[in-house]
This record gives sequence, structure tokens and C-alpha cells, in this order.
Amino acid sequence: MGKHRLLRLVLKMDQAGSAGYIVVALLTAPIVAIISPLRHLMWLVGLLLGVSGLALGLLGFLMAWGLTVTMARGEEVPDHVWKFVRMLPKS
Repeated sequence: MGKHRLLRLVLKMDQAGSAGYIVVALLTAPIVAIISPLRHLMWLVGLLLGVSGLALGLLGFLMAWGLTVTMARGEEVPDHVWKFVRMLPKS
């Protein structure tokens, strides 16, 4: 259980980051429409969205790297890792 702890953390952070980024992007559209005359504020909002997107991309890269390393070692990702990340129905 302990050897897949980092992979489980990255998978969970990627899932939460993706959901959060969608919410932030949807909430940002009306804000941008309101502040569009204020160029400096527009740059700040764009910068925040850009940095958030880069962080999410880095999490995706770390997730792919962790899964690749795990599979290259000939290991399988245990079911408890997937159940921790996704809400799977109980079988």
C-alpha cells in the first residue's frame, strides 16, 4: 500500500484539479465580461488561468509518468488506488 502512495496522491490531485479548473473557468467568463474595460485586471485573470492550466498540465504529466513507471516495473496498479481516485460501484 505504501509504495503507491505518491501515485495515488497525484491521481487524486489531478482529479480535483481538473474539477476545480472547470469550475474556475466557468466562473471566470462572466467576470471577464464585467472587467473587460480594465486591461490590467484582464491580464491578472489571464495569468491566473494560465498558471492554473500549467499546474494542471504538470499534474497530468506526473500522473502519466507514475503510471508508466509502475507498468514498466511490471507492477499493476492495485484496485484500492483506483477506488480511492474514482468512485467505483461496489462489486
